[in-house]
Amino acid sequence: MEKNKLYLSWKWVDDQINIIGDRLEGLDLEFVSGIPRGGLIPAVMMSHAFGIKYISYSSAKMLPLELKRKTIVIDDISDTGVTMEEADKLGFITSSLCTRIGTKTLPRLTGEMISDDRWLVFPWESLDSIPVQDYLIK
Repeated sequence: MEKNKLYLSWKWVDDQINIIGDRLEGLDLEFVSGIPRGGLIPAVMMSHAFGIKYISYSSAKMLPLELKRKTIVIDDISDTGVTMEEADKLGFITSSLCTRIGTKTLPRLTGEMISDDRWLVFPWESLDSIPVQDYLIK
């Protein structure tokens, strides 16, 4: 049986970017980066909205620790928390548009908390997306 899907709008994405942006005060940021795949578009949106320089995630991972601490990394969702855990261990300021309650690692900044297990379809994804993360290389 296919999971129920929740189709998110561009307005919802903008709202989450703004919620995260409201929490940036006091942070000395140099860069914004996005977790490939789901975080790339939000990272570019955040870069434009708040005037933070964009850097690719692969380049950001090579930054010295003092610059990693000035880099916010965003993903579309913190679901299991595995990706957030990696970014957190690398020293980044972590963020996600939404976080599923029960995630292994909470991002430092998040938009909406998600309390159910519906499959979220972001506006940049195909409407008929399959609710399985089979594209990840393990």
